[in-house]
Amino acid sequence: MQLDARFEADLQEALLDDAEHELVGKRNSLTHQAVQRAHETLRRVGRRLDYDVEPIIESLGEPEVVRTANRVEVRIGWEHEAAPHFEFGTSAHRIDGDPMLSFVWEAPPPEIAQQFQKEGDGYRVFFDSVFVAGIPEIRFVRDALNWLRREIS
Repeated sequence: MQLDARFEADLQEALLDDAEHELVGKRNSLTHQAVQRAHETLRRVGRRLDYDVEPIIESLGEPEVVRTANRVEVRIGWEHEAAPHFEFGTSAHRIDGDPMLSFVWEAPPPEIAQQFQKEGDGYRVFFDSVFVAGIPEIRFVRDALNWLRREIS
């Protein structure tokens, strides 16, 4: 039996079509599931550490799909400037205002609360700078990518 001369090329094209479909082309694709896992991790850690992570989640860009003759690449990313800090963590550090920092502090110590006006669920505070304890390494992207690698292999 003789195989058609295009058999290997057609097979490779069919495999790439299938891979692209599984990664991004269908409802609840593998890429979508990986992103959902990343967001679940962010939300879980955000609740535990009392951080609002929704701005990071909302900064997710559109997946970029690059297909060549022998591969399908899918790139995803979050555009919020804090995303890398949540992924890799930060050490304790000072944040300087430009010129002031202002945020709603939900449960400030009484001596702080009495200096500021109540707003929503907390107090609108204003500082020249604040010292923060840092953020632990959350690995929301790397853990989601590792899950995706296990699903694909």
